[in-house]
Amino acid sequence: MITIEELQAYGINTKDGLARCMNNSAFYFRMLGMGLKNVSFDKLEKLLAEGNLEEAFEQAHAIKGVVGNLAITPIYDKIADITESLRAKKDLDYVSLYKPVKELRDELVSKL
Repeated sequence: MITIEELQAYGINTKDGLARCMNNSAFYFRMLGMGLKNVSFDKLEKLLAEGNLEEAFEQAHAIKGVVGNLAITPIYDKIADITESLRAKKDLDYVSLYKPVKELRDELVSKL
């Protein structure tokens, strides 16, 4: 199981995340697991691959809220950029933009 120190090495702001979980590390880790295993990640990947950018925006926005509340900064920063680009309806290669998010999410899930 991953430690607080390892999470910090990924750039996760565990101080803020723990504070939102009443400084209860067991609760924080449980919320991390639930947040990172959220089906919205898989839905977003599928919607982006299909080019369904309107629904992709909804999923990206949902993920942004979850990872923001858990202070998963490296994912939050990337998903916030994707969310805002989708909101602005920018013509981008969203699949490529999402790839590092998916990779980091998958890596973290494997360590929980």
